[in-house]
Amino acid sequence: MVDFLIVGQGIAGSVLALQLLKHNQRILVINNRKKNIASSVAAGIYNPITGRGMVKTWLAEALFPYLTAFYQEASQALGTQFLHPMPIFRPFLTHQERTEWLSKSKQDNYSHFVESVVGRMFHQEHMVLPYGGIILNQSGYLDVRGFLKATRTYLKAQHAYLEADFVYDQLCLDQHIAYQDIAVRQVIFCEGPQVRHNPFFNTLPFRPVKGELISVSVHQPLDVIYNRRIFVLPQTAHEAIVGATYNWQDTSLSPTAHARKILEEKLCSTFNLSYAVYDQQVGIRPATFDRRPFIGIHPQYPQLAIFNGLGTKGVSLAPYFAKIFVEHLLLQKELPQEIQLSRVGFGKNV
Repeated sequence: MVDFLIVGQGIAGSVLALQLLKHNQRILVINNRKKNIASSVAAGIYNPITGRGMVKTWLAEALFPYLTAFYQEASQALGTQFLHPMPIFRPFLTHQERTEWLSKSKQDNYSHFVESVVGRMFHQEHMVLPYGGIILNQSGYLDVRGFLKATRTYLKAQHAYLEADFVYDQLCLDQHIAYQDIAVRQVIFCEGPQVRHNPFFNTLPFRPVKGELISVSVHQPLDVIYNRRIFVLPQTAHEAIVGATYNWQDTSLSPTAHARKILEEKLCSTFNLSYAVYDQQVGIRPATFDRRPFIGIHPQYPQLAIFNGLGTKGVSLAPYFAKIFVEHLLLQKELPQEIQLSRVGFGKNV
């Protein structure tokens, strides 16, 4: 008998599993690593000022202090360091933008995320930026692969992990719920884009988006994460990840020459450095129509729940919302309206 059966061990499933274990719940995670690869190719950047308009991330004041505490605590429990705080540099594209941020950076709701506004002729050896930019704190990246691997090892040691396909037809939803020969109190689906195959939740309006990254070797060392139009994430002194593209039409897992061309053009227009591409990766982000997660209990089958739709910000959103969801499951605390399934009328048509 387990309290919670979690389907999927990407960022969402891993974080939720760790949160439930903290509350002494008996869990089992079922995962097929060959199919559930969206998280494993994610760059893992967490960034409080985001988007084309450089706006503050939704719920930033709650998300960022909590994610730091969560991943640091998880590092201690799992015996591996996978959170890497690092400044993010976001350049200004116009003089007006610089003027606005000189004022905005002093406001209380922005000041704790902005380390500094750098000068008009800010430059490093490999880039010249005539308007300067902002350097952010409470930012960095999660080694997603390292986190997933460490979590998987930890779950196996707890006898709480099974490498397998989840077969929906083998789920019994009678009075006593069971999967195959496992008695279960509740099943939580954390499948990412695989939700399209889920007969219980596949009518939710997900909007999956394909993203491609390239890995490059560089001669000049990079000491900050660059983020505007593209991101350049240093991995070692002479290696970096460059991303990412967004494609809503083609959601195959095949890398494309077109995406590589776009990334290289943006890299060359921004940086003056020698580089060589040595890898290209593809992932499908489990995005939603309104860029808010889908979290909650199925209105017709209360034995089933979903924790999905974290999109491009899974590293930032997962810890906080896993905490909120666990409190909902165990303490019956109400979920925020922005993430409830009812916001899309789910339940009226199932």
